[in-house]
Formats: sequence, structure tokens, C-alpha cells
Amino acid sequence: MSTVEMADRLVVRVSGECDMSSSGELAAALTAALESSPRTEVDLGAVGFLDSSGIHVLVTAYRDAQSRGAVVYVTHAAGMVATVLEMTGVGTLLASPSQAER
Repeated sequence: MSTVEMADRLVVRVSGECDMSSSGELAAALTAALESSPRTEVDLGAVGFLDSSGIHVLVTAYRDAQSRGAVVYVTHAAGMVATVLEMTGVGTLLASPSQAER
């Protein structure tokens, strides 16, 4: 997991599996990002597995962002990860602002 500062947002890049063993690290990274920037992108392009604990962290970050007047969204989800996000409705909830306008 890494965080990269861009001109208009922070990007939290996640790789590997996003499950119970890594969800604490993801939660800490997203909390820190939301405290530092009003706009956070969660890049899931290198994630091959996402379970309910990862979904929980993403939804919690969304709620935290909403309470702060901030934005958090997911990008580059593919394969099984995209399917899980779609099936749970979290993909729509965390759609990037450009996708949400479509």
C-alpha cells in the first residue's frame, strides 16, 4: 500500500489481497488520507482479491468522507474485485466523480 500526492487529490494505491489481514492497514491509510486531503482516490488496479472486511473499510471511509465534506472514490477495479464492488453496490457508491456523472 502506498499513498501518492497529486495536484488535486491523494491516491491510495492498494495491491495484493484486501482481506482481514490487510484491512487494518487500508483503514489507517484511508483515515490518514482523509485527514490530509478533501479528495481521496483508492486505486484498486493491483488488487486481486477483496472480501467483506475490505468492503467494510471502503464503506467506512466513504461515511467518514461524507461527514468531513470530503470525497473518496475507487478507481481501476477489475476482474473479481470489480464484480464484488458491483454485486454489493459499493462500486456505485464509490464511483469516481467522472463516472458518476455518466
